[in-house]
Amino acid sequence: MVWLFIAMYQLVYYSEQKDLVDRQRYDIVALGKAITNAESGQRGYLLTGHTLFLDTLEHGRTETRQVLARLDKQTSDQPDVRIGLDRIKQLVHLKFDVMDKTIQVQLHAGDFSPHLSLNKDKGREVMKLINDQLDEIGSKLQQLREGFEQEIRKRMFASVIGAILLGVVIIGVLLFSYRSTTELLEQVLENQAVAKQASHQADHDLLTGLPNRRSVDMHLANTYQLAKHTSKQFAVLFMDLDGFKLVNDKYGHGVGDALLIEVAEMFKKVLRQSDFLARQGGDEFVLVVGSYLYRQELTQLAERLIKLFTQPVMTRGIPLEIGVSIGIAEYPHHGKHVKQLLHVADKAMYDSKKNGKNRYSFGSE
Repeated sequence: MVWLFIAMYQLVYYSEQKDLVDRQRYDIVALGKAITNAESGQRGYLLTGHTLFLDTLEHGRTETRQVLARLDKQTSDQPDVRIGLDRIKQLVHLKFDVMDKTIQVQLHAGDFSPHLSLNKDKGREVMKLINDQLDEIGSKLQQLREGFEQEIRKRMFASVIGAILLGVVIIGVLLFSYRSTTELLEQVLENQAVAKQASHQADHDLLTGLPNRRSVDMHLANTYQLAKHTSKQFAVLFMDLDGFKLVNDKYGHGVGDALLIEVAEMFKKVLRQSDFLARQGGDEFVLVVGSYLYRQELTQLAERLIKLFTQPVMTRGIPLEIGVSIGIAEYPHHGKHVKQLLHVADKAMYDSKKNGKNRYSFGSE
């Protein structure tokens, strides 16, 4: 009984540690996006001279400070990660210093114009160092996560063993209730199988390797909270394959599954690293796009996705004629809550279907 209690306590502890690492990994990604947004604002100002872009720079600067503050608190007992974080803080300070100097040179252009190029080169160099450091911390956090997952599996196994032993004790003490005790043991074994399956399928789709519906909900919740606090926009794209049912009916589910795998790889090739692609289920995919400034970027992305299917998709040597219908919802224009955005994107996707398929539609505001 004590063994089982200890195993369950440790299981909760390592689960909490894994969740903490996941939050840290998310914040590492958010930190890179915040710096990139600030850099985009600086570049926009340098190219156009419009002071509106300076607001984007300041938003990025503020968001960077907030994320660094969170990471400071979260990594207090992780010396390996803190070393890299301290290095990043130095580089971030240097990066913003270079950006501020570049803007000052722009304001006093003329004799100082050679310094503008030097500052730009210095800025790119520092940004590369920041990205390298972010990647290094990301790798360390991934290793920590894998270690916690391994410990969780051990504790789950220990919990099952403890439960089985507890069942044996109950059987020995309560011989007259043998049948009830046997059912309890079977339930424990069934829970073990369910737990293993749930652990394996918790985050990713087994067929395509993409994040699954659960991951979509988690990512959208995090993206929504970030957008809510930073007043940034993001978009949700619902994508449904046109003609997929005909492929299944004509060639069977084996070819259909192979086609889904091929389509997932095709999608990934035209997306940015910061875009979040997931398989919602069946032939439906969800794409979450953050870190964009204008709606035109979304239309260009949708057109690239549709263009993928101008030629038949070769699957197991079979040319398959399919397309994709896309529905787009933007935060906060089409909704101020995640469920509302998903509903708008889904309805817009069906509008694309009704209007001839293989096209994109924006939701109604």
